[in-house]
Amino acid sequence: MLLMRAFSSTLAGFWRLTIGIILGTMLYIYCFLYQEQIYTQVHMVTRVTLDWLELQPVIMDYAKWYELLKIDDKLAFALYVLFARLVWMFFETLITFLYRKAR
Repeated sequence: MLLMRAFSSTLAGFWRLTIGIILGTMLYIYCFLYQEQIYTQVHMVTRVTLDWLELQPVIMDYAKWYELLKIDDKLAFALYVLFARLVWMFFETLITFLYRKAR
């Protein structure tokens, strides 16, 4: 029983992650094609944030990940995915609430 509960929780988490990635990718492409101002603003904010992080000596001493990954564009994409996951969680909660209320 515990194994089935763990499996269903893992499956639900995978489902939410998949939906978040799909919706985030669609939002990223939509902003790239049609909302250039939002797209450039998100990239500019991530670039400014990472430039600020580079100036922090304690963080950069321990964060060699930035030199390896050049993470600014990946971070901007992750923000789109995060936003899409939050929107999806809101809709999923709303649908669950309405379903339980109707039953």
